[in-house]
Amino acid sequence: MARHTRRFASNALAAVCMSGMLAACSLNAKKPDQQLFHESAPQWYAKVSDAGTDTNATVSTETNSSRLAELSHWWASWNDPTLSALQTYAQQHSHTLAQATARIAQARADASAAGAALWPSLNLTASVTNGRNPQLLQSTKQTTAIAGLDAHWEIDLFGAVSIARSGILARLNARELEWHDARISLAAEVANTYVSLRHCEAQTGLQQATVQSQQLALELVVQKAAAGFVSPLDLAQQRAILASAQTQWQQKMSECAIVLKALMVLTAMPEPELKDLLTGVHGQLPQVPSFAVAAIPANVLLKRPDLRAALQTLIASASEIGVAEAKRYPSISLLGSINVFGVRVAGQTVRDSSWSFGPSLDLPLFDAGKRKAAVDSASARYEENLSGFRQQSLVAIKEVEEALVRLESANQLLLHYQAIDTARTQALRSAEAGLRAGSISTLEKEDALRQQLASQQQKLQLQRDQASAWIALYKAVGGDWSDAASSPDSPIAHNEQK
Repeated sequence: MARHTRRFASNALAAVCMSGMLAACSLNAKKPDQQLFHESAPQWYAKVSDAGTDTNATVSTETNSSRLAELSHWWASWNDPTLSALQTYAQQHSHTLAQATARIAQARADASAAGAALWPSLNLTASVTNGRNPQLLQSTKQTTAIAGLDAHWEIDLFGAVSIARSGILARLNARELEWHDARISLAAEVANTYVSLRHCEAQTGLQQATVQSQQLALELVVQKAAAGFVSPLDLAQQRAILASAQTQWQQKMSECAIVLKALMVLTAMPEPELKDLLTGVHGQLPQVPSFAVAAIPANVLLKRPDLRAALQTLIASASEIGVAEAKRYPSISLLGSINVFGVRVAGQTVRDSSWSFGPSLDLPLFDAGKRKAAVDSASARYEENLSGFRQQSLVAIKEVEEALVRLESANQLLLHYQAIDTARTQALRSAEAGLRAGSISTLEKEDALRQQLASQQQKLQLQRDQASAWIALYKAVGGDWSDAASSPDSPIAHNEQK
């Protein structure tokens, strides 16, 4: 038995020494890094105004120019409790975030399995069988018991398992970053829909006032027609104008109902509870604060979780090349087993044992180019993903540029339209004074009122466009995300696989 033990130990020592010498042949996979972000664009070409800081920023109107907010606290700086409540509820109940969390759990399980491949596997088998053997006298009953311990360890000579594990960990990082991207997208969608609802409510109120003004105008025209001062054609036209205004009012109410349904789906909040929450500031658009935008595009791209997730996916794709390359070279496994068995026949028991241990070599000799083709295929996929990453970076830059252009346009239009709105408000006040003095008619005063209402509707639309541009810019620059470890509401628990 001592001789067998010494032989077992010498075989194990030889195999371990052999694996140590061959481990120096380990391959290295490509390592795409953050330098790729700097290849996209050197600067912004859309206008970025100075906000009085070292970085560039775009400022909205004069009302918001003094409300420059840190992006990490941007939503809180809206000072809208209803929006904050909607954001919180959506983050906690969103099915989209639940799906992203489930994908993280799947990727973490894959990473755990990949890490386990670096270690030996040990399996225990045992069986007991009873039966009668017709070859023995009078078909004597026979009991056979077998217990075995099997071990297998594939030595990671060329780093195939390690490279594969690093690729799976990169995909885990990508899933975590995708969760953050989904959170940012959800926050932007909730805010956009909320602003749309408040805008629709305000527009509905203005349209209702327009209908009331047109109804009063119709009553006056009917009186004039009865006195013969207005033709039947003018009366019919006034009725048509009123009907058109009523139709637009009804359309606005239907639009608000549809937007409410969209907000219900986004937040996953029951409709009665949502309606109760929204009763606070009916028809009042929130004042959106501004925030700073980094002057260098690469600094913005580095903060976008979707692009960082794409980079991790690219790293995982690069690891596939190393895995395919490693499979072209020999592999060594250590195999071992210990078996104990016993047979009991006619009251007599026979016991024995056996063991085996040693290396197993798998040496590829000829496969008609299959393994080389696998390397070429993995390399082609990497180049495809690299091109896709660069294209995604350009799209991200376009999104920021578009948001900056839209924001600058909304800001300038609001500044110019302020003069129009002021002039029409003054015209309405003059008309009201003229009506009291008897110098103008009620119809003329109502016409001035409707012009002022139309001006307010256009101003509301510009405010809605401005808020939408700020929200788009928030999403385009990566939102309030910094890294996976610092987010307090992240479902990600950094574990030992990291």
